[in-house]
Amino acid sequence: MEGVSVSGKGPVVVFLHSSLSSAKQWQRLAQSLSDCFCCINIDLLGYGRAPQVTDEQNYSFATEVARIKQILAMHEVTQPYHLVGHSCGGAIALKMAVESPENIASLTLYEPVAFHLLEQLDDHVVKIFADELEQLNLSSAAKRFIDYWNGDGFFDALPEATQQQMAIGMKKVNLDFHGIFGETYLLSDLFAIACPALILVGKGTSAQSKQLSENIGQHIASSELVFVDAGHMGPISHPQLVEPLISDFLLKNI
Repeated sequence: MEGVSVSGKGPVVVFLHSSLSSAKQWQRLAQSLSDCFCCINIDLLGYGRAPQVTDEQNYSFATEVARIKQILAMHEVTQPYHLVGHSCGGAIALKMAVESPENIASLTLYEPVAFHLLEQLDDHVVKIFADELEQLNLSSAAKRFIDYWNGDGFFDALPEATQQQMAIGMKKVNLDFHGIFGETYLLSDLFAIACPALILVGKGTSAQSKQLSENIGQHIASSELVFVDAGHMGPISHPQLVEPLISDFLLKNI
């Protein structure tokens, strides 16, 4: 299947990346773990080498989860697997853990953007931000989105070709937000997750993302909350800090 990279043998680890990224962000970590694990590194729909969303009107995170489950079935994954997700990939991973906790051996989340768990969502700054993005042209939306998570001026400093590629990807980012806000499970539903969990939070992230990650950690019984000297994009901007934490956690729970 397009958009899937598999390496190594052993217990299965599934990697899910952030919006406007691809499986490449986890490539180095997956390779370093391949001596001990079977690493399944997946491009989410619309990113990397994965196919585009075919039915945008009915897109939800259920669309992503169905494809991920199909990938796992193709690779004959029948035992509980380890799940690693960042940002949007983290929100999808969290949904999978809530819906099928018996299938998850461990859960590693770097700032999962499950913003539907926030109170008074309709008036929340994150929902307003997402609605504003959808009204902008793709180039302006990409600049706003990238600078929101990385700091003012970050987008303008990127090569023009990268800016153009990111602008094209904003159509899927808008769908990602629809997926986020379309979820209906509650914080209390996280108590069903019994596996060990590592919740990573960037010290320099937004107040909303930090509070959400802390709330999620408080509702997963066997979770550990660790702050990293980075921002929301830590797995990409500071892999030297993030990857050893994930690797140590996975090896501890092998």
